[in-house]
Amino acid sequence: TYDNLSLLVNKGIVSSVVKDNVNYYEAANPKKIVHLLEEKKERIEKIIPQLISMKESISDRTGVTYFEGKKGVLTVLNDILDEGKELWFYGSRKKALIALQHYPENFIKKRADKNIKLKAVLAKEDKGDPVYKDNKIFKLSSLKYLDSFDRVDTNVFIYSDRVAFMTSSENPVGIIIKNKEVLNQQKALFNIFWDIA
Repeated sequence: TYDNLSLLVNKGIVSSVVKDNVNYYEAANPKKIVHLLEEKKERIEKIIPQLISMKESISDRTGVTYFEGKKGVLTVLNDILDEGKELWFYGSRKKALIALQHYPENFIKKRADKNIKLKAVLAKEDKGDPVYKDNKIFKLSSLKYLDSFDRVDTNVFIYSDRVAFMTSSENPVGIIIKNKEVLNQQKALFNIFWDIA
């Protein structure tokens, strides 16, 4: 307990005073936590350009990036938002919701805020999803449905110059492939699904 309190004192979240050889601790204003996070964010934002420059200087030999776990897979969704290009998607939103809880809703809202258009072939069980009743989201979305996707546990995202695969398991996996041949093949597959949906 004392070790943890000492850490909190060093961060300015807790104050301490010694009276009669006894340490007394008091929590600081909870708003202090927000200020600490804002300071961290500012420090990180200052080094982002340098990190981007370093990443761009390294040649991407394989063109494949692998992510594991829920936080890792969110990187795939954030990459889609960062690219800001039209998104083609096929798979099951319902399955993704099971794996990622409420983040897919946040992703759809962020996508709409960035005016990223969606062309999707969804599972039949996704029909009537209330998120598409939002007028802004609906206007940016062209949707079709296939009942064979009701049983599919992997979603496919086609965007910018890459393709991402994301599993909907308890410990999800995401893979981003930046390869022209894979991109063209996935676009061709998407068009087949679109035509039969």
